[in-house]
Amino acid sequence: MFNFFIIMDEIQGNNIARNFSSEYFNYTINFIISKEFPSFSDFPDFSLVLCDLDQNIELAKKYNLAPVGTMAHEWIMCVGQGNHKHNPAYSNWYALDAWVKEYGILNGTALTDAITTDCFLRDFRLTYATLFSGVRHDSGDPFVWGDKMIKHYESLGIDAKSKTLLFSDSLDFERATKLNEYFSGKAKVAFGIGTYLSNDTDVPALNIVMKTTECNGMDVAKISDTPGKGMCKNPEYVEYLQRCIDWRMKH
Repeated sequence: MFNFFIIMDEIQGNNIARNFSSEYFNYTINFIISKEFPSFSDFPDFSLVLCDLDQNIELAKKYNLAPVGTMAHEWIMCVGQGNHKHNPAYSNWYALDAWVKEYGILNGTALTDAITTDCFLRDFRLTYATLFSGVRHDSGDPFVWGDKMIKHYESLGIDAKSKTLLFSDSLDFERATKLNEYFSGKAKVAFGIGTYLSNDTDVPALNIVMKTTECNGMDVAKISDTPGKGMCKNPEYVEYLQRCIDWRMKH
């Protein structure tokens, strides 16, 4: 399962994207935004927007937008945890390795918070940090996360200005603008703005996610950088996964 993006052209040097589900209502909203957004006077060079799944790809084709993609949490959870031979604390390594074997040097954006960003960085060493064009934030403090990623790139001898920090957690234009201003000149930035754009109904948006809870008959879990944003039906497995991560981080 993948999160597909149609990336919007640069607004003051940055990409803004939108991220939606394929529900019929959202498809209708996506149609309106895809058709009308390029004509907004504030976005004269519109060419990119973030989206999910096949219906939005259809809109990308219809309006000559360029769809690109990034991995989803489910990919890391299933590849790293859906095999009893794998140590789940190495989920990111298994996922990154399989991804690079499939896509070679065209790897796009790596997701960092499936089993915490700190654990991700243990596996995001020079080879993967070089081959992936950037990293995606989806939980935790985005400013702290961005600074941590820039420091990590610098520790590997990689110019962070050549990499993209993609923010996709509960964004609106105000938050995106603040992030843009803070990281300007430090790294490329892009934004996944979905709920804010599609939930124009005068009804508060639901803060919910759907994630895989089982793969190949085995429990899988997401342990994000934000408490309460994890996902698993089996608390005993979450405890086991956390112990594995803690052991790895200490050793």
